[in-house]
Amino acid sequence: MTMLDRLEDRASITDQMFRYARATDWLEPEKHREVFAEGCVFASPHSGDMTGVDAVVTWMSTVLPQFEATQHLISNIAIEFTGGAAATAVSYVRAWHRFVDSSQPDMVLWGEYHDRWILVDGTWRILERRVLEAGIEPRRDGGAPNPRRARAAS
Repeated sequence: MTMLDRLEDRASITDQMFRYARATDWLEPEKHREVFAEGCVFASPHSGDMTGVDAVVTWMSTVLPQFEATQHLISNIAIEFTGGAAATAVSYVRAWHRFVDSSQPDMVLWGEYHDRWILVDGTWRILERRVLEAGIEPRRDGGAPNPRRARAAS
């Protein structure tokens, strides 16, 4: 594996992260099949754990239509390769949500994606994505706080 190969892999994983955001924001949940591995695990503060790409697509298809618009901005991407066809990644996310019901205020989530990636038939796919919440507006109880922040506070 050359340095150029790893740079291409980083670019491919980053492209997939952005593809996930566009599939979500453009209300195209079927396109999540292009990003997630077949037996993936997805967990957010709002979903709990779900297993399999079908479950992810079904959940996204059910949850996303309540929003008139969303925008997921992904940054601070750190990728570590754990094998020839495996990697972990942590990225920051700012996810804005405008409800169809205009009586509800916009919701903004600040958090992190903690991912495990695998290479499947030449395409990097999410094997596991855990969404950790750093903050949300409007404030509410619940969510899955970032354990590093909890450690620092104690």
